[in-house]
Amino acid sequence: MRNDDFIWNLMARTIYGEASASEKQALQKYLARNPELQQQYELLQQLLQRTPGSSHTMQDDYTEAVRLLLVKTESPILSPPPAAKKTRQRLLYYGAAAAAVLALAYWGVKQLHTPATRPGSPGIYKLASAAPKGARKQLLLPDGSKVWLNGGSRLFYVTDFKGATREVKLEGEAFFDVIHAQTAEGARCPFIVHAGNIDIKVLGTAFNIKAYTNEQVTTAILYRGLISVTKHDGEKNFQPVLLYPNQKLVIPNTLVAEPEHPVTGGLREAIKVEAIDSTKAIEQRVETAWIYNRLEFRGDDFVTLAHKMEQWYNINIRFTDEAVKALSFNGSFEKETLVQALEALKLANPFAYKIEHNEVVISSFR
Repeated sequence: MRNDDFIWNLMARTIYGEASASEKQALQKYLARNPELQQQYELLQQLLQRTPGSSHTMQDDYTEAVRLLLVKTESPILSPPPAAKKTRQRLLYYGAAAAAVLALAYWGVKQLHTPATRPGSPGIYKLASAAPKGARKQLLLPDGSKVWLNGGSRLFYVTDFKGATREVKLEGEAFFDVIHAQTAEGARCPFIVHAGNIDIKVLGTAFNIKAYTNEQVTTAILYRGLISVTKHDGEKNFQPVLLYPNQKLVIPNTLVAEPEHPVTGGLREAIKVEAIDSTKAIEQRVETAWIYNRLEFRGDDFVTLAHKMEQWYNINIRFTDEAVKALSFNGSFEKETLVQALEALKLANPFAYKIEHNEVVISSFR
């Protein structure tokens, strides 16, 4: 019986046309004798695409990334891959991941590192959907991918989803659950999101982007898969960032170049990659609470919380002094009215407020 390492390598070589006729025949015989491997082989066919020019040396860097591409998730939003119920199946599962590592490191990494297409004139964008302030909306894209829009957000089509790429432009916040897709010629069809001054390129994954124009930072949070984040405003010092599951990327909308910086690739440490709490079910996480109609805040200063409340309640909030902006809050709102929410916040940190038409004026408590 052949060893597993040989089989994983043979799978990858067969998918990319590297195997000889006799090797292909041997693989088919092996799969016929081991039907539990057939599903893993089909998964690799969907996951991998030949992209000449990538380097063998990238294999170690992407071992964990590809394992996470195949890992089971318990999210009620995301579609999990089949669970491995037996020891043998678990071994095959991680073996397939190892094969994917080899093939992705050798051929596929260039796909994610290729800069995303810069969007054209805003005048050619076609509005896909919009969620007004105070509401949330779900939509299905032409390729079958799902999108949840938070209040005050708009999603535009940049391409018609019939070409080599699927591209959208986001204003505001959205959660994407992207499916794998192929062109008519059978090539991989990347999904690209243009949000703020960044481009996010994926192949099939789930992630959240927050890019409101009135906020100081743009964030991207990855839950499943692998994404590459680049800038499309010509920032030469920005190095593409590869984001892994359960990581959050925070990018200030204004960056200061530091060409000699050894860690951040030419930018100040204001760019952050943070780990999010993956021990909680996805519906209990702060970052995705809005999908479940909850406004969560943990240690937010009043300015940050005010931005969230403006989208949540369809209001404008104005502060009369700097001191009240520094107050911080922890909590959650779901069915509370605006007045109920403000009164609850006052119990934690006293302040004064008044509501004038659609504006809330907040000042320090005197």
